Amino acid sequence: MRIALLRHGPTAWNAEKRVQGSIDTPLSAEGRAHLALLKPPAGFAAARAFASPKRRAVETAQLLGLHDVVLDERLVEQNWGRWEGLTRAEMLDRDGPDAFERAGRGLAFRPPGGESTAEVHARVRSFFIDVASGPDAIAVTHMGVLRAAYALATQWDMAQPMPEGLDLTAALVLSLAPGGVPSLARLNEPLPAKEA
Repeated sequence: MRIALLRHGPTAWNAEKRVQGSIDTPLSAEGRAHLALLKPPAGFAAARAFASPKRRAVETAQLLGLHDVVLDERLVEQNWGRWEGLTRAEMLDRDGPDAFERAGRGLAFRPPGGESTAEVHARVRSFFIDVASGPDAIAVTHMGVLRAAYALATQWDMAQPMPEGLDLTAALVLSLAPGGVPSLARLNEPLPAKEA
């Protein structure tokens, strides 16, 4: 089966480059206006729909016209602990210029008081296992989950910067084999405009 994963629409904190993590921020007015013009990627309008229970993801699913959306906690953003609500500059000002090095690299990365990247991978893998036995699906989620899904499908170790070709404003389409093993089907699938 195939699953299309897409990030929620823009929020005010996205514009300010603040880490949202587990904080339940809504879409911005600009984000709502942008999403109201779009529809799901081709072939996924009638797919089983899932979303993170965070408001920004639920609002995105509603604005895209998804129906009977199942909310799943495994699709929430990585918990960034004490760094939530801060910009990168604020994190470094508060915790020192080596704060990110001390937090770890790749799967070992864990923000202070937060969730490790390995833990995000484990819950995304669990979600894939559960949905793989059904028909095609679409899931509205967050940047950390999209990155984890891409890494699981491509073996990117996440110790290196995010691949330049990965566009988090488009959908990531994966094929899920029995048992939830992901592989890349289509990268950067656009969300088309609604017909006028």
